[in-house]
Amino acid sequence: MVLWGLAQFKLFYMMDRNYRIAVLGLSREGLDLLRFLNTLKIKPVGLDGRSAKDFSKAELKEITKRTSGLYLGNEHLDHFREFDLVFRSPGVSLVLPEIKQAKKRGVIFSSLTSLFFNLCPAKIVGITGTKGKSTTASLIYQLVKGNNAGRVYFGGNIGVPPLKWLPKLQKSDTVILELSSFQLEDLDKSPHIAVLLNIVPEHLDRHVTFKKYVDAKSNIFLHQAKNDFLISSDDYALTRKLSRKAPGKNYKYSIKKILARGVYLRGNDIVSRNIKTGKRDLIMVKSEIPLLGEHNLQNLMAAISAALLLGVSPTQIRKKIKGFRALKHRLELVGSFKGVNFINDSMATTPPATLAAIDAVSGEVVLIMGGVSKGEDINVLARNLDIPRIKGIVLIGKMADRLSCALDAYAKNVPHVFADNLETAVQKAYNCLGGRSGTVLLSPSFASFDMFKDAYDRGDQFKQLVKSFIGKRRKA
Repeated sequence: MVLWGLAQFKLFYMMDRNYRIAVLGLSREGLDLLRFLNTLKIKPVGLDGRSAKDFSKAELKEITKRTSGLYLGNEHLDHFREFDLVFRSPGVSLVLPEIKQAKKRGVIFSSLTSLFFNLCPAKIVGITGTKGKSTTASLIYQLVKGNNAGRVYFGGNIGVPPLKWLPKLQKSDTVILELSSFQLEDLDKSPHIAVLLNIVPEHLDRHVTFKKYVDAKSNIFLHQAKNDFLISSDDYALTRKLSRKAPGKNYKYSIKKILARGVYLRGNDIVSRNIKTGKRDLIMVKSEIPLLGEHNLQNLMAAISAALLLGVSPTQIRKKIKGFRALKHRLELVGSFKGVNFINDSMATTPPATLAAIDAVSGEVVLIMGGVSKGEDINVLARNLDIPRIKGIVLIGKMADRLSCALDAYAKNVPHVFADNLETAVQKAYNCLGGRSGTVLLSPSFASFDMFKDAYDRGDQFKQLVKSFIGKRRKA
């Protein structure tokens, strides 16, 4: 089936009411898709591996209202032969044998992201990478908002689900989407401006190999037209290699070298060179940046590049960056007590993100880390944690025992202790500093689902516990 636009999609379905549609996965994105389809008078069948008792009463009531039927539980994948088109939620793997068999029988599998790309009349800016997607996407939104011909929308993997915008989107508008590998893996269209941040191994429990993970990420630019743009760093071997495959135009940024075109750091100055003329403009000086860490400098350069391509002036870029603040759960200063800063970096769910966080803070550090593995090499992580200014590591979650063994083998000079819960972890981390100034850093390196609803919940609990911890000691 070819989707030409919102009106055509609705007309197609109205002409063939026998076309059978299902939504596979009824969490946030699946529910958003049901709502959208209902606005077109389409009531698909819902499929989900959870049983009815696993949903809240409110969720189940809405799902039942918005579907023409439900298949829940262990047998929800056994009904694909009943459908012509199945919209898959990002959490559902494409390599499931039932999906492979259904595809062979001619069942079409799509997604909310694919549907949006097919129906969206506006210009799309897509951002992906292993870490930094949310910060970069938020920066681009803040830089472009109010400085563009049309309206600017922000959503995707973070923020508002984009389908609800479709009825009001116009060609002059700009949509900024954070895109995960799960959303990209079967996407056959690419955004007009694709931002590719650095890629390191992650989600190998889902993608199995690093190559497949990279292949999924690459869909953000592989289907571009020749007048589209790929923004990527010239500082990483992998992004340099991938950029050579881009069918569109390359727009580079770097914090390590001078570029003939693009955005780069020269001494303490962030400089841009016009992609057509080579004219040089000073954007701002590095000391004006309100974000911590080299990784955030990379994110900032990517955002500046996108804003320039969208017509934002260097003066406006500088003004808006100076007023930007870090996102929640990303190197977020929660509070301070007697020279100890407590920083929430709960969204650091990979070892490279944790190592970047350690580099971003100065002085002595005590790390709270642990969670659920996604296939990371913990021995390499342990070696990189063997540095003098890390004064202790508090281990939590399922990975605690494995991390302890790795630290014993590769970071013998760094003491580590266990904590059964986050409250105890905060207390033990503070004690590790022994009354000295420093930083207690929650930067877990791993997923959160063993102890928390998600990384946001983990960060929120940490913030509450820290505020309580500081409050009690100030009263003492």
